[in-house]
Amino acid sequence: MSTRSISESSATYLPNAEDRRQLIDIKESLSALQEETQQLLDKQFDAMAAQNDFPVAMLKVPGSPDRPLTPELADVLFKVADQLSRGKAIFVAPYDTKLTTQDAADYLGISRPTLVKLLEQGDIPFTRVGRHRRVMLSDLQHYAVTQHDKNMQIFDAIAADEDPRATLDNPLIS
Repeated sequence: MSTRSISESSATYLPNAEDRRQLIDIKESLSALQEETQQLLDKQFDAMAAQNDFPVAMLKVPGSPDRPLTPELADVLFKVADQLSRGKAIFVAPYDTKLTTQDAADYLGISRPTLVKLLEQGDIPFTRVGRHRRVMLSDLQHYAVTQHDKNMQIFDAIAADEDPRATLDNPLIS
């Protein structure tokens, strides 16, 4: 699996063809684990977990101590394995990572000049390091969510104005 790093504490994981087969197996295993976990009722689970000999799934990495595989971590691993098995890249970074304008533009899927306009308009906060701009990953995520919400409101307003019965060729009308 190849990686590319934006900062010291982040990495983008790109699966190669050999790793994809293993990732599909991992995804299927984690999926089965999720299904089994969801079938247990909370009350029964709490009673069983209170026992001293309750089995806990452990994450074993050579050279590191064993760690319990929490439901949150299993969910993250399931999502990562799913995306990697589809040949997609996964970006892992701390929430407080500072990105260059090019990395930030790539993250949002826009050009760097468009991102710079958004920064200069005050739509996205940034800091200057010398003559360079740096953008917090958390600010980019907040901007992306805000833009998504605005777009959904616009789509809802458009949909509210339309009458599906006004279209004669509408396949939804029988």
